[in-house]
Amino acid sequence: MAQSIPKHLLEKFSLLYFVKKGGSFTHKDAQTILRISKSYAGQVLPILVKSGWIISHRLGDDRRKKVYEFKNPHIIIEEIGQELNLKATFEKHNKKNFGP
Repeated sequence: MAQSIPKHLLEKFSLLYFVKKGGSFTHKDAQTILRISKSYAGQVLPILVKSGWIISHRLGDDRRKKVYEFKNPHIIIEEIGQELNLKATFEKHNKKNFGP
């Protein structure tokens, strides 16, 4: 399930998605496209994976290397919308049961 991310990460995701046209990319690709250091890419990419915006998997021929793929943006928006709707329904239900 995808989660909301801060604006600066959304901008990084958008730039990667635009440049790679939704295809797969490597850690090195992310560094080059985003013009960021290896260590900063090492912080950004795991957050995007954990938040459900990209998916990582290891290469079959070299298990040390990861390849990243984009999750479909339409699915991301759907999942975040479902989560927000669930949260709003829960808050409305609690407000109704426990007063104003």
